[in-house]
Amino acid sequence: MSNSKTVVLGLALAVLSANAAAELPHGSILSRYGMTPDELPKPAAIETQAPVEEKSRFQIEPEQPWATIRIGDGNKPPVTGNISIDNSVQQEYDRCQKLRAELIKRGERYFVCDTGIPGMP
Repeated sequence: MSNSKTVVLGLALAVLSANAAAELPHGSILSRYGMTPDELPKPAAIETQAPVEEKSRFQIEPEQPWATIRIGDGNKPPVTGNISIDNSVQQEYDRCQKLRAELIKRGERYFVCDTGIPGMP
C-alpha cells in the first residue's frame, strides 16, 4: 500500500469512529430510565465452603537417589565354618585394616578391605 492510501484509510476510520461516538448517549443508561445505582437489586450472596481434601490413590514418597554407594569398611568377612579358612581370611582382613589405617594417616588414597564388589550391598 502506498503512503497516501494509508493516510486516507486512517482519516476515514477516524471520521467513522467520531460519528459513532456522537450517537452514543452522554449520560448513564440508568438516568435515561430514571433510576439510581441504589435502586438496583443486590447480587445474591454466594456461600463459600472450605475445600474438601481428597485422598490420593497414589503413595507419594520422597525421591530416592539413583545410586547408593556403600563401602564395606568395618564389615567382618563371612564365616564359612572351616576354621583354617576363617582364620586366614580374618588375618588378611586385619592386615588390610592396618594398611588402610596407615595410608589414611599419611593422607594418601585408601582402599576398601571388603572382598565384595565396591558399591554393592
